[in-house]
Amino acid sequence: MLMAHSIDRWLSDAETTSPVLGQTQWHPTMSEVQHFSDEPKSIYTSDQYRPTSPSYFHLIPTCLDLFMQHIYPIMPLIHMPTLRASIDRPLEMFEKNLLYSLCALTSTHMSGQNIKAPGPPSWEAAGRFFLDECILVRQSYDFVEDKTLGAIISSYFVSTAFFELNQSRKSWYYLREAMTMGQDLRLHDEASYAGLSPTEALCRRRTFWILYVTERSFAILRHKPLTLQKTPEFPSTLHEYESPEIHSGFMHLVNSYHLLDASFVDSWNEASDAPASTNTYTALQRQLNLPHPAHLSLTDIQRADILVTQQWLRLIIWQSSMRQGLLSSNAEDESMTFHYPLKIAHSLLDVISSLPTTSIEVHGMGIFEKIFEIGNTMLDVMQACGMNISSDAYGVTQDPFGVFVKTLSQTPNSQRQYANLLLAKAQEKPEIQRFSQYLSPALSDNTMIPPTNLFGSTDVPFPSSNIPNVGLVEPVPSRQWRGSIVGEITDDGAYKAEQDDQSLPPRQWRGSIVGEIGDDGTFKTQPKEQPWNENTVWVPGTDDGVLLLDPAYEFKMEV
Repeated sequence: MLMAHSIDRWLSDAETTSPVLGQTQWHPTMSEVQHFSDEPKSIYTSDQYRPTSPSYFHLIPTCLDLFMQHIYPIMPLIHMPTLRASIDRPLEMFEKNLLYSLCALTSTHMSGQNIKAPGPPSWEAAGRFFLDECILVRQSYDFVEDKTLGAIISSYFVSTAFFELNQSRKSWYYLREAMTMGQDLRLHDEASYAGLSPTEALCRRRTFWILYVTERSFAILRHKPLTLQKTPEFPSTLHEYESPEIHSGFMHLVNSYHLLDASFVDSWNEASDAPASTNTYTALQRQLNLPHPAHLSLTDIQRADILVTQQWLRLIIWQSSMRQGLLSSNAEDESMTFHYPLKIAHSLLDVISSLPTTSIEVHGMGIFEKIFEIGNTMLDVMQACGMNISSDAYGVTQDPFGVFVKTLSQTPNSQRQYANLLLAKAQEKPEIQRFSQYLSPALSDNTMIPPTNLFGSTDVPFPSSNIPNVGLVEPVPSRQWRGSIVGEITDDGAYKAEQDDQSLPPRQWRGSIVGEIGDDGTFKTQPKEQPWNENTVWVPGTDDGVLLLDPAYEFKMEV
């Protein structure tokens, strides 16, 4: 337990006089759990201020405990005994910066979740409070000259917290700030680790590799360029208080992203014209499909992060091969066929079904976004390839769609941002009318009604338990879908409706495989007689979206 005078020191940060500005210190209004469609224009979490606001400094001990239990297994960046020991003495400004960022990260991850933990009525309000306090502390000393590892980690935590608040521009800004400061400390240079204590060296290595993983994830989700090219050696040790799965889980996640080198990400972001061969993509798919060693011990939180990420990366590789024009209806390797996302969806279903709910939701909006994109692409494939796909084609008796909607409805933010979008898309797809008719009442009266089996199998009923009996928030308006989250969710984290698309450059490929969006950015429906058969090959940029080729023809890019 922390002593009362320690709490008093934290409370002293809220005094009315700013040590730098010499004026009354104002705190942003803490909103109750809600999303902002437009990001605030101030440096804080909100544009609105008032002289007083609820203080959440008393939550610091709780945040430390929750961080250690739920978040540390996937972000083991801090030497926790050192941090806990520091709060029993007066803290320096750079130490407060790290502590408040950790509390902001923890609070935003706890927002709306089912984890049973003592806390405030609104964890999001607490998260906004600690974010604003962290930003205020940075103004109280020369943060730019802070060359401690804690400064880098704090920027990473702030970036992740802003991502949870759906403020993607700030999230990207602070992630780049963390990477720039990491480069200044030469975390990418193996020679910089010489002479460091084992504890410091391990924390620095892990910090670099978490930045490496996060940058690649952001580059794929938001089409951002890569900056971290040179890398040090992988971490290979443990802190004295850690269990072995901390290291093994961390390295499995790093290795999953390490498969996607800079050339792949450049190709994904259309920054390179270099073609890739079918062998390149099939090799990547085989690597991601390798079973985990039987002896490998992971926590449920780590398994959720690793396994969901692997299914999402399988989808990204498939989408990239589609953009290259390498898919075929009769490809020898299943990963090069049009219907492969259905297998990915069923694999994700197996993953979700094998994990406790809390092990998924603790990861926050990042993991929900990956689940959404897999479900989103699954609907596209079903529209393009037809509905006559048996539910037990992959050895399961559940429909992935219902499980995805239930999973995406676990928190208010994920339900609003992803579950409702997925439901609305299923309703608007003309090829899925017999499914969407069950969704119409659900979206109009805020009551979920279990739909029939999506995959057309009459002998396998759709389990009603797969659909959550929850009240939906206000349904999203009718819109023309681009298909993939890359098109729907922009840099500010919000969906851009058609009228907003006037300012966007025309794009051929942002996810949908059925050709709804033409080169001019307008919606184009497919002819009813769309000739999908075993000789169909998807070719980007053609008027009708498909070409019928001779069965003996093998479509591939030059290498």
